[in-house]
Amino acid sequence: MIKLHVFHTGSVIVDRGIPYKDKNPLAPLGVFRGKDKKVELPVSVYLIEHPNGNILIDTGWSSRYAAERPHRFFGLLGDISTPVVKPGDAVDEKLAALGLRDADIGCIVFSHMDFDHTSGLEHLRRAKRVMASEEEYADSGKYFFRYVKSSWDFMPIETFSFAETGIGPVGKSFDLFGDGSVVLVNTPGHTHGLVTTLVTGADGHYAAIAGDTFYTQENLKQHIIPGFTVNRALAEKSLDYMLTLAADPNCTALLASHDPERKEQIITL
Repeated sequence: MIKLHVFHTGSVIVDRGIPYKDKNPLAPLGVFRGKDKKVELPVSVYLIEHPNGNILIDTGWSSRYAAERPHRFFGLLGDISTPVVKPGDAVDEKLAALGLRDADIGCIVFSHMDFDHTSGLEHLRRAKRVMASEEEYADSGKYFFRYVKSSWDFMPIETFSFAETGIGPVGKSFDLFGDGSVVLVNTPGHTHGLVTTLVTGADGHYAAIAGDTFYTQENLKQHIIPGFTVNRALAEKSLDYMLTLAADPNCTALLASHDPERKEQIITL
């Protein structure tokens, strides 16, 4: 049996142009746009209790953002993505409520390395492995203005290579344990190395952890790709893949990292 815990590690206030592609290319930055364009979205993290060990998908916000704003780029980063963190929200606090410590985490997998997905890593320094796709790690160097390397550069990042498996929108995936129970599917567009994690139980039913392949149900219903993309065509292809998962009767849950309709819960597979 596999248990999947959905945690919210606070929330983030952003311009609507981040979750939803806008004709205005500066919309994600919130330039010359009012507060009526702002939305507050959860920042989710996922604990997979697996027979081969505990896995975390992403780490969410650091608890430091309960008291401070991100300082990078003279504070502009905090204006683009404003953290909202309360006591008890951080990932280590969520784990502690289950009687777990960072040393109990066998593997952390970043869906991608934007700082709302990585900044909680500082609370998990005794995790045994930290992983990201090769493409994602390459993006973190190429798009240096987007990533906050200080949120992970104190720990070794183990990169993995996608295999040509025919799984997913571009046919690339990585089987974490080699048994099909946790498969990391490349769903590029928001970043090149973005991962959707398929967690499959013994009966074939699965949950899909989509990261930022889409943000909310509106993305799916209106077929709107995210606002920040490295490749629009790939983002559309990955969104189409999300729709095939949503229509699959074996998919028991389709989980996006910033979906306000998704509540904290435990999914048993």
